[in-house]
Amino acid sequence: MLIRSGKGNKARTIPLNTSARTALASYAAPLLLVELTLKAVARAWSSHPTGPLWISQEGGQLSVSAMGRVIDELVGSCKGLPGEVSAHWLRHTEAPRYLATHPGDLVGLARLLGHASLDTTSIYVQPTEEQLAQAVEELDVNAYV
Repeated sequence: MLIRSGKGNKARTIPLNTSARTALASYAAPLLLVELTLKAVARAWSSHPTGPLWISQEGGQLSVSAMGRVIDELVGSCKGLPGEVSAHWLRHTEAPRYLATHPGDLVGLARLLGHASLDTTSIYVQPTEEQLAQAVEELDVNAYV
């Protein structure tokens, strides 16, 4: 997926997994008046790539703050999620999950998050006190165990 104007007006391309691509096709197919398949949506979108995908009630491009409100509303309707869930919280949740699946790939995570600096990315992966305590407990120099 091409992000044309991310934070700092930077453009970048990020991959989407099958679940996200399917959800995106489900949203875009009716807008593009095509059948609900990834190929049909991709084909139609490639011939009309300049218009906004997320459209406001007035028919223009959905703003970042409006998209945040949409996410907040969707998350609020989900049962079992903590009250502090937000779009930014989702980033903080996904970053450690990415690294758990791909240990040490801070560069890949930085690209996904759109960070130019690994220092910025490291903010998302700070260990909790519990994680640090567990790591110290697992060291092989624990003499009295």
